[in-house]
Amino acid sequence: MKPVIGITAFVEDDLSAHLNAAYSQSIIEAGGIPLIIPLGVEEDAAQILALTDGLLLSGGYDVHPFLFGAEPSPKLGKIHPARDTVELALIEAAFIRKMPIFGICRGIQILNVALGGTLYQDIDSDHFSTKLLKHAQQSGRAVATHYVQIIADNLLATILEQEKVAVNSFHHQAVNVLAEKLKVAAKSSDGIIEAVVHEDLPFCLAVQWHPEEMAIAGEENAKKLFSAFVEASLKFKKEA
Repeated sequence: MKPVIGITAFVEDDLSAHLNAAYSQSIIEAGGIPLIIPLGVEEDAAQILALTDGLLLSGGYDVHPFLFGAEPSPKLGKIHPARDTVELALIEAAFIRKMPIFGICRGIQILNVALGGTLYQDIDSDHFSTKLLKHAQQSGRAVATHYVQIIADNLLATILEQEKVAVNSFHHQAVNVLAEKLKVAAKSSDGIIEAVVHEDLPFCLAVQWHPEEMAIAGEENAKKLFSAFVEASLKFKKEA
């Protein structure tokens, strides 16, 4: 039996939902079955997750600043409160079940906010560094454009077994104040938090880059992340 992975959907302005094929393809190639979770199901989050073995928080538009006690910056991008609502409910239900969670790009941001952290609404405006990197690349989606330094002795380090990896980058928001229960797993050279883990769960990892795009292009480090997530979800399925 393969594990079923619930994946949060990308939301358009008309609140229609869809998913970049790279997410589902990466799950399939890692041995899982993808299941897209739409909007409007926050009241049934626990029942939905009872049908799945892992939760993947996908990328997308900005998180509403009200959720972390901030007024909107002039550089704030599109927001869809309906997506925030359903993802917060899913995260809460996933923590209750202690099921594997994997966050990607917006996924690391909403996970941090769900646990009480805050975000930079726009890195270029809010994060001051003399060597700020380009975090919203214009290169192809599978192209690595900067490095992240992996901190020792955490889940990400265990999976990748490297001190530094090259990643792609498509974001202008990022983790600011880290939620109390999260730990930094990787940073870029300009100080941006690029990965976090929650060590109270068997598998809770979120990254700021887009490994799904790199995985379907055959990049080994990205494929390792999906394999580890799907393996953890299979273990959860067998033990639940």
